[in-house]
Amino acid sequence: MPKLVSESKEFPGLSVELSGPRAGVGRADGNELQVLHGSVSSRHAELVLEGQEYKVRDLDSTNGTRVNDEKITEAQLQDRDRVQFGQIPFRYEGAVPRVALALPASGAAFQPEIGLELGVPANFRNISPIKGKGKALNPNIFLFLAAGVGLLGVFYYIYRMILD
Repeated sequence: MPKLVSESKEFPGLSVELSGPRAGVGRADGNELQVLHGSVSSRHAELVLEGQEYKVRDLDSTNGTRVNDEKITEAQLQDRDRVQFGQIPFRYEGAVPRVALALPASGAAFQPEIGLELGVPANFRNISPIKGKGKALNPNIFLFLAAGVGLLGVFYYIYRMILD
């Protein structure tokens, strides 16, 4: 039997089985799914049975109705759809489970893409804005820097000796 299960922290464990041809959603008394929250209108939306699954219709609510994060005025629901009334999310568990993607037939030949055996696609380009990224620095640079810092230290010591 289809049902709506709350995914909201404000209404943990709230679950409503949908059994009739219509179900109202809103804050007001008389709605089959009464959601007492400021973002939900008094008559926010309705669920209408079409075949084995429900269709959700927004009733010009203030904060809107969303299905899978898209604002809708009307949408056919499928198993595991995320339905949001105002700011309150629900998961729709349909009568017909959503069909998984078909796997290739047993024994079907698998054709890998060219270049994947090396771990890098054949048309790979480095588009880094930093030129020379990943190139090793010459270790002699560090020796010259250390020598330069040492010379500066010697000159500073001599300068301090002359002033005192």
